[in-house]
Amino acid sequence: MTSRNVEIKRLRKAGLTYAELGRHFGVSKERIRQLLNPKKAKIRPPKTMLTTTDVSQILGLHPNTVRRWTANGTLPAFRLNERGDRRYLRTEIEKFLNAQRTGK
Repeated sequence: MTSRNVEIKRLRKAGLTYAELGRHFGVSKERIRQLLNPKKAKIRPPKTMLTTTDVSQILGLHPNTVRRWTANGTLPAFRLNERGDRRYLRTEIEKFLNAQRTGK
């Protein structure tokens, strides 16, 4: 256990709230909870369906560029609901990245 964790436990026993501890250490109160109870920390599996924003962050592009590439057929996407929201398969984005890296 690190000295920071020991300090957090000591201050928590002294009566400080998670929010107060978070402000003191410069992290969120949820992170304080995770540090105090590591077994309860939620580990989320990676998403299989990505939003336009997710893809734009992965590719380092503006979301409008991702939308344009989808319209041009460069990136395959699924359209959902009446608004036509786009969702991308993570595997397809990984294939696209690998193709770009190898130059194919």
